[in-house]
Amino acid sequence: MSAEVDNILRSFWEWRLKESPEFATQIGVHTYDNNLDGHSFGAYAKRQDDCRDFIKKLNAVTTSKLSKADALNVKLLQREIQFYLDAVSSHKSYLFPLINLEGPQLEFSRLVSWMKFDTKDDYEKYFSRLTAFPTQASEFIGLLEEGVRTHYVPPRLTVSHVPEQIKKVLDAEFTDDNHLFTPLKKFPETFSDQERASLKERGVKLIEEEVKPAFKKIYDYYLHKYLPQTRDSIPCTDFPNGTAFYNKALKFHVACDMTAQEVHDLGQKEVKRIRSRMDEIIKEVGFEGNFKAFLDMLRTEKRFYYDTKEELLNGYKDLCEKIIKPKLKDYFKEMPKTPFEIVETPADAAPVAPAAYYLGPSEDGTRPGVFMVNTYKHDTRPKYEMVALALHEAVPGHHLQTAFAMEQEEQPSFRRHVEDRRYYEVPARFALHTAYMEGWGLYCEYLGEEMGLYKDPYDLFGRLSTEILRAVRLVVDTGMHAFGWGRQQAVDFMADNTAMSLHNVNTEIDRYIAWPGQACAYKVGEIKIKELRRTAEQKLGVKFDIRDYHHVFLSAGPMGLDTLEEAVDEYIESTLAQ
Repeated sequence: MSAEVDNILRSFWEWRLKESPEFATQIGVHTYDNNLDGHSFGAYAKRQDDCRDFIKKLNAVTTSKLSKADALNVKLLQREIQFYLDAVSSHKSYLFPLINLEGPQLEFSRLVSWMKFDTKDDYEKYFSRLTAFPTQASEFIGLLEEGVRTHYVPPRLTVSHVPEQIKKVLDAEFTDDNHLFTPLKKFPETFSDQERASLKERGVKLIEEEVKPAFKKIYDYYLHKYLPQTRDSIPCTDFPNGTAFYNKALKFHVACDMTAQEVHDLGQKEVKRIRSRMDEIIKEVGFEGNFKAFLDMLRTEKRFYYDTKEELLNGYKDLCEKIIKPKLKDYFKEMPKTPFEIVETPADAAPVAPAAYYLGPSEDGTRPGVFMVNTYKHDTRPKYEMVALALHEAVPGHHLQTAFAMEQEEQPSFRRHVEDRRYYEVPARFALHTAYMEGWGLYCEYLGEEMGLYKDPYDLFGRLSTEILRAVRLVVDTGMHAFGWGRQQAVDFMADNTAMSLHNVNTEIDRYIAWPGQACAYKVGEIKIKELRRTAEQKLGVKFDIRDYHHVFLSAGPMGLDTLEEAVDEYIESTLAQ
């Protein structure tokens, strides 16, 4: 790497982590564990000024004299920063930092759980964060007030759970299972009894006298002043400059130039295709009745659900360890060294959280990847969707993808890590590469067919149900945000075309209202990954090796779909040359 490019990339990443110390903690960089992210208007303005400076430096680089790798890194960073600057100048999505799915009421304690507590200095950083929270809380209230003033407020149904979520923080006690208190319950063995008692006293006092009163201020403002100002309507086109906002959010996630109409039409086409395969399975199992009757049977028969949440959790563990993992060597040249674990979704987030999701590991190796399984209302979590969910969220889905990218040390840091948080800020934020990330997860569900994992026809129906869900998302997301669909119309369309329980359907629809455009990226990305694979198979013939193709995809790291296509083209050319 040229010294000039290396200097810019390193300085950008150092700036990135310093500007977002919470993100730094999340990925296992603990240098800034004593700070919290700044949410003042001055902090947002400074970030924009700093990004303009980085753009000037990148534009000054003579790319014609660079290696192919350096030129690509410059292009990717330019694109990411410029997209952020263009979006933030027009769209103030950072003005609603507390919603049902995100906010300090859910994330502050999680941030503490990501910190390390090996030394007294680590505890001082923890105390600094506790002390800093009242300032951050005031900044959040300032953002909410500006949102009200400028009519930049979210739909009420996407924020209705926030007060009760804050209330759980306020009601938390030392004896409860809350990460805020965890560091004060278990100390390193080298600490004396006196030191432990002193640290515990300081920590509890800060939580009770600084953190909780700050949360109480947010609670009072939110409940009495903010919630009454939120809107009854659901489309993000009701934001100021709302149509442009949706188009920008859609482009942010799908990473290509598809219009809302094109996305909507693609979804309808895919729904029709997948429905025909589902109808074939209904015939295969000998069910007497129509599609709706079959779905009703799946949603109500107890044989498709576990009796206890422990059985559900253990079912996923057996699935990943005993059934999926042994097959991976035939499809992947290399596996990441970082492990993952399967745990329950935290109780405070579970009622509005999806059936499963993944949290990436830390770079320092202290925290594994985590496959979060939602055991809330376990008797609504069908067995027939488990294979597809495990393939998507764990292996070879998001864990293999995220951990492998993180371990590619030859890549610059901005290409190895994605800030998997603060989705509410889209499109005015740095790239999530949603089509790459979620397209891969959905592709892995499909890969399960090649691996022979859907031995039970109901499991295959479950996989098709999760696939058609992603096709339905194209229809209902654009339907609600671009074409005037009501929430119930979206719920009905999803319930009529998937085998999801009605609880999950309603949770999903509310998520699309909260995060416009995000759900569209899965299908768009998967179709592109399949398309690129078909191209490689056709051009390489007997030289095609599925392990090589997957290695190219994973080693490239998160990127836009057009850049991914360039990487696959290069792989095809180099393989043919051999």
